[in-house]
Amino acid sequence: MNYRHAYHAGNVGDVLKHVVLVTLLDRLLAKPAPLFFMDTHAGRGSYDLRSSEATRGAEWTEGVGRLLTADKMPPEVDRYLNLLRTFNAGGPASDMRFYPGSPLFALGLLRREDRKVFVEKHPEEAAFLRDATKGRRNLSVLEDDGYAALKGQLPPRENRGLVLIDPPFEATTEFDDLARALTTAQQRWPNGMFCAWYPLKADRESSRFHRAIVDAAIRKTLVLELSVRPHDSPTGLIGSGLLLINPPWQLDERMRIVLPALHQRLSPTGSGATRVEWLTGE
Repeated sequence: MNYRHAYHAGNVGDVLKHVVLVTLLDRLLAKPAPLFFMDTHAGRGSYDLRSSEATRGAEWTEGVGRLLTADKMPPEVDRYLNLLRTFNAGGPASDMRFYPGSPLFALGLLRREDRKVFVEKHPEEAAFLRDATKGRRNLSVLEDDGYAALKGQLPPRENRGLVLIDPPFEATTEFDDLARALTTAQQRWPNGMFCAWYPLKADRESSRFHRAIVDAAIRKTLVLELSVRPHDSPTGLIGSGLLLINPPWQLDERMRIVLPALHQRLSPTGSGATRVEWLTGE
């Protein structure tokens, strides 16, 4: 496993993923009962945007960097940006140095009574994550395969919560692996909320992934996509998507406002598009 998210931290895919993650957790936290949160491919937790990895491709400059001075954004985006500022000691946007991964975004919102399970397969990344989250209550960091750990953790003793699945997509079988994992997870925890990230490329492998989810008869699945390059781009990432199972009520309506606002900032030339679509209903 060679993937290191440090090269990609804060890019366009992270922006989509984390704006939606924060929105989902805010919805869940509106109720007082404790909840369960699991991140199956958690990474190291925090990324230095001045590191050699982050500066090599400087992907964050075309992602979160284009939002730092934005105004008149939807409240879901403002919420995300405000959390970013707290991770950087509340300083001005121009001084932002650290980009939190999904585990730290979650810890910035979750309560002491909420149970958190973070899984990271790479030993070095898992060690960084333990250090970044040490001293936090009701938290486990597992050095394990994310899909295998998912089977062992579901169903949780809590009756409500969210599982984030954000694979590295190094393996050619990743879309198939993700579809199988979601099918099994939803069967084990039918009322759980799931959020899975995937890349968008010209090969349209994501369409096959969507068909697999429909064929598995998983109900209440919502697709959110944000691309910043034309769909016929021959190489590289066009954008990314999220597949949500059991999303909160009216999330689709809010995302039809949020995603175009993000696209306007993240794609100055207007390339790409947004998509908010139900794959399956009740």
